[in-house]
Amino acid sequence: MTFTSYARNFEDLLLWRALRDVPHGFYIDVGAGEPRRDSATHAFYERGWRGINIEPAPGMQRRLAIERPADVNLPCGAGAAPATLPFFEEADGLGSTFDPDQAQRLSVAGHVVLQREAPVRTLAAICAEQAVGAIHFLRIATGGAEAQVLAGFDLARWRPWIVVVEGDAGREDLLAAGYRFAYTDARNCYYVAPEQAHLAATLAVPPHPADDFVLCEGHPYSQPLDEWRRRTAAAEAAADEARNWAMAHVKEWKDKHYLSNENAQKARRAEAELAALTARLAEANARLTDLTNRARQADEMDATLAAVYASLSWKVTRPLRGARNVARAAVRIGRRTAQAARTGAIRVAKGLLGRAIRFVVSRPALAFFLRRQIARFPGLVPRARAILMRSRHTTAAPGGGATATDLTHVPDAARRVFADLSRPRRQPPHS
Repeated sequence: MTFTSYARNFEDLLLWRALRDVPHGFYIDVGAGEPRRDSATHAFYERGWRGINIEPAPGMQRRLAIERPADVNLPCGAGAAPATLPFFEEADGLGSTFDPDQAQRLSVAGHVVLQREAPVRTLAAICAEQAVGAIHFLRIATGGAEAQVLAGFDLARWRPWIVVVEGDAGREDLLAAGYRFAYTDARNCYYVAPEQAHLAATLAVPPHPADDFVLCEGHPYSQPLDEWRRRTAAAEAAADEARNWAMAHVKEWKDKHYLSNENAQKARRAEAELAALTARLAEANARLTDLTNRARQADEMDATLAAVYASLSWKVTRPLRGARNVARAAVRIGRRTAQAARTGAIRVAKGLLGRAIRFVVSRPALAFFLRRQIARFPGLVPRARAILMRSRHTTAAPGGGATATDLTHVPDAARRVFADLSRPRRQPPHS
């Protein structure tokens, strides 16, 4: 599995090369700093190791508490004896120290240095309180106070397998305790306990390709990504701007296309209406022409008629026209008089015939005689029957008297004549 190095000088890589066979080790990091950037223990924490992080800077301590919840994170310093000492920290949080001379050098270099009081404990007391089992490596990076940290630690009792010290401070104490100097990278010195002397060989070689490692993002020796991030952000911003511009223009084009289609439809409807109006106008013009011609003809006829009325012949024939009109009126009156006379005669004849029939019907002997006589002429039977029916409706009492069919007051002979007249005749009776 490829190893990711977070430490500035590959301290984690060298320690991993020596301790990779330890499944779940324990570490102590004095001056731990940030939990990820420039950390010598973050790669071990990712692989299940746990340990003690000693960091008095409040900002670093908050980050450690968030990203290393399984570790013991102590907000204090480590020294030769318990105390409360001035603590110096850069305003940007990138560096801190208990050494006043180191703080003065930082201030002279242009850094803003903040001072406050911080508690200091001995590393021996911290180990007595928190350490359980073997300490596989101890790293000390306190910005000049490494000798005081070792002065408060019992190397004979705790015996870390590997001790990494920033600078060459405490070399005499470590060598006196039997530790063997194994390697230096010009910033850190690596010491191995005599009980683990075989680890010295793994630390003697600097990092190389066989270690199969990569650098974490933002590592000092990796390609700087800040500039590429800025360029990428600028390119993405330009792409977003271009995308927004394109979307705005696409929307504008769609709106224009919609308006163009709508205007085209309106134009087609207007053309259709114009064609209809043109046809109606042509029809109206044709009718106007026809009416004009008729008016002209009427004017011509009026002129001709006026000429006729003004002519001598029209004036001379006026008495003849009057006589013709009188003759026509006389003919119409004669026709109406003749029609009225004929209608009156028919009405009188029908009335007389009806009274004669009623007279006959009221006399049984006469009715029987006439019935036998009329039977000799079949064509007269329907006419006599029709006259009888009309006579019955005419003589009926208007106030609710007996109807024509009510013959209860008529003698039996009359009723038989009436029945014979009302019954359809199929063949003439024999006399």
